[in-house]
Amino acid sequence: MEYNTNRPRLRMPSYGRNVQTMVEECKKIENPGERQAYAERIVEVMAIVSQQNLRNPEIHHKLWNHLAYIANFQLDINYPCEINRA
Repeated sequence: MEYNTNRPRLRMPSYGRNVQTMVEECKKIENPGERQAYAERIVEVMAIVSQQNLRNPEIHHKLWNHLAYIANFQLDINYPCEINRA
């Protein structure tokens, strides 16, 4: 059995290990179109996990920023909004 204490630390624990795993897999996708579509699905999952409404532009922006942070700003996609690195 593998314990979470032996796994890499989560960048944003509120989204859980599954979202972080999805982000790591997204970074490995070579096709830009597929990678973009996968990133958009990750944001949808993040909205469900955090119980947010994606119709709200502020929440939409927040989730994309969180995605960039979880990916350690290494995800090569076209973000639909400006990403804050602070």
